[in-house]
Amino acid sequence: MGLPDPKWGQVVTAVVELPAGQTLDEADVRAHVRTTLAAYKAPKRIFVADRPLRVSNGKADYPAAKACAETATLSATAPTH
Repeated sequence: MGLPDPKWGQVVTAVVELPAGQTLDEADVRAHVRTTLAAYKAPKRIFVADRPLRVSNGKADYPAAKACAETATLSATAPTH
């Protein structure tokens, strides 16, 4: 999925769903993706979903994933008081 970017228009973004208790190393994800995809297709931003992002038939819920990434982007860039 792509998220808005001021320089490029959009950047490739990944939303990852992890099993409970697991952690994620973003560098490992990028390295793994680059073994099968061109570098420009590798995600520039990686977000971990706090809940399963699936519809009732088990397929990915892309609108929910995009909303999750946008919310994470907004909270990460929001000024702290």
